[in-house]
Amino acid sequence: MKYEVIVTPEAQANIAQAYRYIAERSPMNAAKWLRDLYAEIDGLETFPRRFGEARERAKVTDEIREVIFKSHRIIFTVDDKGRKVHVIYIRHGKMRAVGEPGEAEE
Repeated sequence: MKYEVIVTPEAQANIAQAYRYIAERSPMNAAKWLRDLYAEIDGLETFPRRFGEARERAKVTDEIREVIFKSHRIIFTVDDKGRKVHVIYIRHGKMRAVGEPGEAEE
């Protein structure tokens, strides 16, 4: 049975910001990056728990997982009972974890 994958508004804003950054430098690469990113996100509908816990896990009580996609991390939660995956953030790999001191400055 597949999970429904939901991309939160915050994650959508993260995607738009990353896309604009890449597009300013290479429009063709940006389009491919976006297409491949959504293919990776869509892949979370099957066996989302195959991916490890995100480093944000140490700071919250909820289980948070991540998949590495090129230079970015797709950060998500899994609701087994509701059969839903919520993509909550898309973060560049060099950025600090959500909630880390100094994170808001990046």
